[in-house]
Amino acid sequence: MKSAIVYKSPELLERVEKVLMDMGHEVKRFPKPSKSLEDFDFIVSIGGDGTILSILQEVRKCPPIFGINSGRIGFLTHSNLANFEERLKNSLTKFELEKFDRIKCSCGESECLALNEIAFFGRERGRLTEISIKIDSEEVDRVRCDGIIVATQIGSTAYSFSAGGPVVEPYLASTIIVPLAPFRFGWKPVVVRMERTIELESEGSGIVVVDGIRTFEANEVTITKSEFPAVFFKREDRIKHLFYIMKRIE
Repeated sequence: MKSAIVYKSPELLERVEKVLMDMGHEVKRFPKPSKSLEDFDFIVSIGGDGTILSILQEVRKCPPIFGINSGRIGFLTHSNLANFEERLKNSLTKFELEKFDRIKCSCGESECLALNEIAFFGRERGRLTEISIKIDSEEVDRVRCDGIIVATQIGSTAYSFSAGGPVVEPYLASTIIVPLAPFRFGWKPVVVRMERTIELESEGSGIVVVDGIRTFEANEVTITKSEFPAVFFKREDRIKHLFYIMKRIE
């Protein structure tokens, strides 16, 4: 099988490469992600959650990803520096996979995918902007705020959580709408089914940030469930790991 190693630092590169080659896999190294990763049977990511999110910005049809955490949090990863050899071998032997839906952000003819969240801000940071929120084409509110985060359940422990959003089980496909500093007492985050269409429109040009990586200007965006999920090797203790991560965030 053809395997790709995407690495943030070369610290574990040779050790990971040896494990894969000893198991009979072809290996190619990538110091940064590229669209050509779609041509591989699976990907091993050495870094943190940011490395995996960078990979997912490049690929639409996603090969299975195995993450080795050499960063801080590692919610999306499967192992750490101490146990990666055993867990990697076990995952490749079983080859059990799990998929997590991504959301698609459309603006005119342009579109991009997010696993964690899409954040929509006013163009002038630090100033309130009025944002219209539509769900399934019906306007449900207009909010004066710094911006709006639309997150997935996977992204519920990321930027959304920092802004006061709820933590949602990783396997409960949903979309979370979180206002940033709303100028209205009592405005709370809302969780809806991921199949719903969410439209955001600001009174002027705004800034869109996708998974904290990709940025562009727009005054309106449409957010829907993507047909291209993120694919990972199965992690049996993902729910337990969620609570472990929560303790580290506190």
